[in-house]
Amino acid sequence: MRKTIIICLLITLFLIKTGVSQQYNFRHYQVENGLSNNAVISLLQDSSHFIWLGTKDGLNRFDGYRFKIFRHHAGNPKSIGSNFIHCLQEGSNGTLWVGTDKGIYRYDAVSESFENLLEQLTGIVSDIKTDATGNVWFIMNQTLYRYELPAKQLVLYTPAQFGYFTSLCILPDNTLCLGTPEGLVKHYNPGANTFRTTEMFSHSPAVSSRWIERVYAVDNNRVLVGTSNQGAKMLHLPAYTYTDILTHENNTDVFVRNFLRVSDSLVWIASESGIFIYNLLTRHYINLQKAYNNPYSLSDNAVYAFCKDKEGGIWAGSYFGGANYYPVPHADFQKLFPMPGKNSLSGNVVREITGDAYGNIWIGTEDAGLNRLDVKTGQLKTYLPTGQQGSIAYTNIHGLLADGNRLWIGTFEHGLDIMDIASGKIIQHFSKGNRPGELQSNFIHCITKTHIGQILLGTTIGAYRFEPASRTFIPLPDMPVNNWYSFIKETKDGTVWAATYGNGVRFYNPFTGATGNLIYKPGTKICLPDNRVNSIYEDSRQQLWFGTEGGLARWNPKDSSFYTYTIADGLPTDYILSILEDSRKNLWISTSKGLAMLSATTGKFTVYTTNNGLLSDQFNFNSAWKDSSGKMYFGSARGLTLFQPDLFTESPFTPPVLITGIQVFNQELSIGTPGSPLQQSVSYTGSISLPHDQSTISIDFAALGFSAPEMTAYAYRMNGLDEDWVYLTQNRKAFFTGLPPGQYLFEVKAAAGNGRWSSTPATLAIEIRPPWWATGWAYFIYILLSAFGLVYILLAYHQYTEARNKRKYEQLKAAKEKEFLTAKIEFFTNVAHEVKTPLSLIKGPLEKILKKAESNKDIAGYLGIMERNTNRLIDLTNQLLDFRETEMNGFSLNLTQTNISELLKETYNSFNPLAEEKGLRYRIQYPPREVEAFIDTDAFKKIIYNLFSNAIKYSRREAIVTLHAVQAADSFFRIDFQSDGVTIPEHLHEKVFEPFYRMPETASEQGTGIGLTLSRSLAQLHGGQISISNSATGVNIFSLQLPLLQQGKNHSSVPTNQ
Repeated sequence: MRKTIIICLLITLFLIKTGVSQQYNFRHYQVENGLSNNAVISLLQDSSHFIWLGTKDGLNRFDGYRFKIFRHHAGNPKSIGSNFIHCLQEGSNGTLWVGTDKGIYRYDAVSESFENLLEQLTGIVSDIKTDATGNVWFIMNQTLYRYELPAKQLVLYTPAQFGYFTSLCILPDNTLCLGTPEGLVKHYNPGANTFRTTEMFSHSPAVSSRWIERVYAVDNNRVLVGTSNQGAKMLHLPAYTYTDILTHENNTDVFVRNFLRVSDSLVWIASESGIFIYNLLTRHYINLQKAYNNPYSLSDNAVYAFCKDKEGGIWAGSYFGGANYYPVPHADFQKLFPMPGKNSLSGNVVREITGDAYGNIWIGTEDAGLNRLDVKTGQLKTYLPTGQQGSIAYTNIHGLLADGNRLWIGTFEHGLDIMDIASGKIIQHFSKGNRPGELQSNFIHCITKTHIGQILLGTTIGAYRFEPASRTFIPLPDMPVNNWYSFIKETKDGTVWAATYGNGVRFYNPFTGATGNLIYKPGTKICLPDNRVNSIYEDSRQQLWFGTEGGLARWNPKDSSFYTYTIADGLPTDYILSILEDSRKNLWISTSKGLAMLSATTGKFTVYTTNNGLLSDQFNFNSAWKDSSGKMYFGSARGLTLFQPDLFTESPFTPPVLITGIQVFNQELSIGTPGSPLQQSVSYTGSISLPHDQSTISIDFAALGFSAPEMTAYAYRMNGLDEDWVYLTQNRKAFFTGLPPGQYLFEVKAAAGNGRWSSTPATLAIEIRPPWWATGWAYFIYILLSAFGLVYILLAYHQYTEARNKRKYEQLKAAKEKEFLTAKIEFFTNVAHEVKTPLSLIKGPLEKILKKAESNKDIAGYLGIMERNTNRLIDLTNQLLDFRETEMNGFSLNLTQTNISELLKETYNSFNPLAEEKGLRYRIQYPPREVEAFIDTDAFKKIIYNLFSNAIKYSRREAIVTLHAVQAADSFFRIDFQSDGVTIPEHLHEKVFEPFYRMPETASEQGTGIGLTLSRSLAQLHGGQISISNSATGVNIFSLQLPLLQQGKNHSSVPTNQ
């Protein structure tokens, strides 16, 4: 506290010295910044460092960047019961108590939920306080209550016995003072249950209202009392007397809303007339009010609430203007800028600044002429061109030099003015001319004076020395006239240095004759970083500094070496505008992106921006000046910033870091919602578990410091993923895409403007659960399945080996059988060839003998037997030859259009005698429409002959042949041959088509053994098939299916039935 008072005194002395009154520059937070409502009725900073703002429409929690709003939701019993927040108080255990117009609520920070203290308490809660024992005192509907903790008992102080109350405060000795609507303050001792009453208007002027709005304990002996009409009063204990301490100067009413003691001697008083800063020792005050032409003033005069945060900054809640924040002025930047109707600068764009011998500070602007600041009175006077004699030539001022009673004024394209400082009149003017000794340019960029009294000017066309005797301008030696000279500086050794805009730096020494040119050379490291040079500065160690548009260059004249500072070294930009040095040998560098301080001890930069209180981050060329006391003045695009660097202090405060939000695929996780892993506030969550399909996350964090949160730097790392810290300057969110399943620990730390990193990072343990198929149980199952699989594979391989061997055996067996069959067929074929001719020779004579022996029945009978067996042998030889021909692909079809119905009927009739002989029920079924197809007639006859023969031969009682009807869409016709003989089992359906195979049950029947084999081969040559099936009664059905047309073969005509 003592340190703060000393700083304030030093700042006050500085301001008195400069003639500038102390400025209270506020930062504003309104609905445009995320606040729920601009009527801020109550304020509080909790133990976690969050700022709470109670408004007419919701409760706001602020972390320095973002407002989190809590409102009433009818369907959520854990939401706050009302949006109108009257008062806030934090208990000793960290519980936040919220007074609304519908009762008092307790906020649980862990679950971010609200609980009504008692459902029956639904009135307006105007004040809440907690005492040293943890009890909660509150006033609802002007009735006093005490909620005792931890007993959770509610004590009612009935109005009939104790009266009505408007406000309360708790003194350090744990007694209470309570204000009343009747102008009384009652001092209550809960231990003794006694009241002592003081009339607060007994010796004050009569007023229409005696309402006590606020009571505030200064200490055990003093209580501040705010009234609705008579401002502020001080109640003195234990004398129980009072003093009127604040009344308006014009005797108008002052409605006091609140108090805040900010130091031993200073109290801030909130009122409907702005803020009064009252000194308890001197009893003097200043009144801060909204200035409509000052964006840094209070946003509204109706101030309701105060809060002093842990940094020392002061929050003020207003009724229409939101929250106002006044940070601790560790870096106190004062501001001069245009304020219409006020004593202020005439223009925004400040260019040249200089002081004269009379204590004036001259400020040239580029948009509104010349200003003179009287340091003693703080008054500003503006000089503008009027067109009359004695006025300045132009509003755009660039160069200024105070030389005794003369002020040299360089303008933009309007020449050079010389003013008499005493009179403020221009006494001489120089313009561009064509004669020798005249200026070659009306754009006077800079003016300086050497130690021998020479006046030097830099213009856009050459640099000149003014010759007083002849009033002419002489070009400087070794300074080409085609250069634009932006800055001229004489160093202590008498060397004149001239910065150019595009041609580096030129120099000459009029005493030694030395000249030279420092330029940027591409590919050379030890040189200027850029040829556009805006400023030159010689520090206390005789080092030269060049401000260029490519960085800050330091030149050592002893060895002509350069060292360049750039963004990589901590500068906010490489665009350097002006340079000054303070008493601690620190350099102050204005840039196009803020003000940088290069520490002489650490060599590191500290950057200040509008977030630290600057008027603008955009400074102007050659717009810097330091007076004899060390005060610095920097011109910008929005006015003049002045400060005393020796008074700057480093904030000892290191803000705590909290994790404030977590998103999955950019969707914020909510507490307790279905599917959300968050069961409590993420700020108080130690760990979180997410499924593998929610592994793309982002994490918000905030350092809860409010003086310049935008200047806070962050560093984070994800242990298990990142080994190194990731540093952030413009962001406070970490993104992670597709985290692999595993365990992680997220850490984040922060460094405020003082550069000190928080010692304890905020952490969050994160588990990304693997998918079900990658869990431990899954791997266990995989091992079991692998074992089973291995066993299965071994068994399968064993079975496969057996099957392969069996298959090889079967193939070998089939090959042998085929070989045997082929040999058998070849043998029978050879025999058939040998037998066929003799048989044919026997058949002819036998037929003749049979005809001649018809009369002798015995001989005819024997001859008939011979004929039948001869025919059978001939038929067998023919079938053997046909079968061999089909097997050897030597059988070709001769396709013709044939009436299947007629051919089938003809063959059917030929077997009638045999059927009658066996006593069979033998019949054939035809479709109504005859069937025609392209077939080889001879081959077809052989097919159906064998099928008819089998049907008759093996039937017991019945043989049926069916030709099925052909539909228009059909491409095949089908004939079924049914035989009720021995049922052929299904497993022998293919076996019976093998050559020479005979079922044991039918082995006694006569047959060649190749009839079915030949028939199937001929059917397949037609593109058809013969198959066997069994009916439900066991009847064998041989089905012949042949195509009506032969695909890819020539046909003589198209069947008429198609």
